[in-house]
Amino acid sequence: MDAPTAVPPATLLTRPLVGRSVWHGAELASGPRDWVWRLDADTVADIDRALAKVRREGRALTQITREDFSLPSLEATFARIADELEHGRGFAQIRGIDVARYDADDFARIFWGVSTHLGRAIPQNAAGDLLGHVRDEGRDMADGRTRLYQTNLRQRFHTDIGADVVGLACVRPSREGGVSMIASSAAIHNALLERAPWYLGVLYGRFNLDWRGEQPAGERGWYSEPVFAWHEGRLSCRFSASLIESAQRLTGEPLTDVQREALAMVEALAEEFRLEVDFEPGDLQFISNYAVLHDRTGFTDHADPALRRHLYRIWLTTSNARTLPEAWAGGAARRGIRAQA
Repeated sequence: MDAPTAVPPATLLTRPLVGRSVWHGAELASGPRDWVWRLDADTVADIDRALAKVRREGRALTQITREDFSLPSLEATFARIADELEHGRGFAQIRGIDVARYDADDFARIFWGVSTHLGRAIPQNAAGDLLGHVRDEGRDMADGRTRLYQTNLRQRFHTDIGADVVGLACVRPSREGGVSMIASSAAIHNALLERAPWYLGVLYGRFNLDWRGEQPAGERGWYSEPVFAWHEGRLSCRFSASLIESAQRLTGEPLTDVQREALAMVEALAEEFRLEVDFEPGDLQFISNYAVLHDRTGFTDHADPALRRHLYRIWLTTSNARTLPEAWAGGAARRGIRAQA
């Protein structure tokens, strides 16, 4: 848990953070992969029983509750993962599900059912989808409604528009590329404080971000919030340089030179501190949306549509989540994206 000492009573945190939330990818990569929670035969059997139950009862995927998808052998594991997401490193990976044993619908049910033990799903696009698809849909970023996850381009380090926790489930990887990468926002903040503290005041200020056409009905096409916030003893980060940059086309307000430099510094530090995460078919990955930035390299897909890269995605609000500052709590952070009529 973040545990800075003698922090002055100010909005801007001026002392380095310590604890499990501060990590560097190179150090983690040289040690045991203890962020991977491996399922054994008994826990997989538990999942199969829960799957058979919801299928037998004819439950629609988004109507499946935690009680419907009971997993008694994993309750203690879920409690530890929830604590790790909010008070630890901010990420966890569940491995041991043989995706080849299930069709696409059943694997989606498993991902949804597991996710109900960690939080409540919120909508992640203007269609109101609670379970989304991350795949190359052949769309062009020149279209103001396209989001990077709908292309095969590198995503750049970012946090998602909404949610306490972002979950991904790997159905199939790409033929080449598509490497998953994550970075600690606390480590980035510490490095900024040490190397270029003049940028922190900028990053605690508000930036405009592009809704990419998914703004609530009747609202403008962008929203505004800070990158970093120190609130009730917790540092949080919400960052997307691509959405900040594209918002300029809507606002007519160009970024200042120092804003551009600050954003570039965050991206450079995320690259420096990144951890490349093996993401195998059947893996479930959960990431704190306030403590961890994530990215994916560009990729080349298979010619056969049935073999192309495909991930499921879920946005979760969690019961043990931190209190957010008004700048975020009053916005999209825990609402998700409102469905448009």
